[in-house]
Amino acid sequence: MNEVKIFFIIIGTFFMREQPTLVAEKAIISIDPQKKEVVITQHNLISTSEEQDVSKTEELLKLKNKEINWVEELTPFKNKSLQVQENGNSVSLTLSFQYDDPKDLEAINIGYNDSEYSVFLEEKLVAKSGNSQISEPYVVFKENAPFSFEVGIFDEWLDPNSTTPKFNPEFIGQPLVMKKSDAIKGKSLSQISEAAKYGTPPSYVKNGLNLFFAEDQDFLLLNEEVELEVSYLDNNTVLIPIEDAGINVAGLNKGDNYFVYQVDEMNGNLTLLPSDKSGNILKDKQPLYFSTIPKEG
Repeated sequence: MNEVKIFFIIIGTFFMREQPTLVAEKAIISIDPQKKEVVITQHNLISTSEEQDVSKTEELLKLKNKEINWVEELTPFKNKSLQVQENGNSVSLTLSFQYDDPKDLEAINIGYNDSEYSVFLEEKLVAKSGNSQISEPYVVFKENAPFSFEVGIFDEWLDPNSTTPKFNPEFIGQPLVMKKSDAIKGKSLSQISEAAKYGTPPSYVKNGLNLFFAEDQDFLLLNEEVELEVSYLDNNTVLIPIEDAGINVAGLNKGDNYFVYQVDEMNGNLTLLPSDKSGNILKDKQPLYFSTIPKEG
């Protein structure tokens, strides 16, 4: 299977949330191969941020207002929807979407082969319905019939001193998973005229931009000499502010420069698409293309 990027109990991994801050106590995942439908119910959300009231968290408010886009991994799925259920102090979510090809389920970590579906047997996973058997290291569901399984939160993530499910104070504010921006950090990037295609060497721009997004700090090294503070936002958006009028480089203007970043790991490409601060791409602006492949000579 592919690298795990979507986690059933973490709603932010289904969306372009820079740093997810909500985790479910448990999630039930139901697959109907006849209807080609996926339904994921996340029960009792818990906040991992300083704001412990889930209903007041920035993430939930943005999700309710549809301000965060679905991740690219879910592009093959159609009729995607998210419903929020609030009952007193408890908040739950239901995600649903449909697929055409069962192999598309690999995007959510469900393998398919010869009418059998497989899910990695992690510590907190239990089969709930369907014809299942354990074939280490997977749970396998047979017969191409409807099935479901449950995934729970890790014990160490819960506050051991609370009688109700709360996040462990020791980990408050720490990332649950990789940040979305980690995909562009720690790489030397050289500007190219267009996105490189498989088997074709990059076409580097003469005197083009060279970028390096720092791994552990929010700054960008521009042309190996200028340090700029940057901000990473939801919707795979990066803010590159230019305050010094003396910095005059093609594609970067004085003031706030917002870009949606797209990563093509197979071909070593990074595309920066000019956007507004909400991640809406500006169609009248030209993209900037970069390669992670070092120049020769």
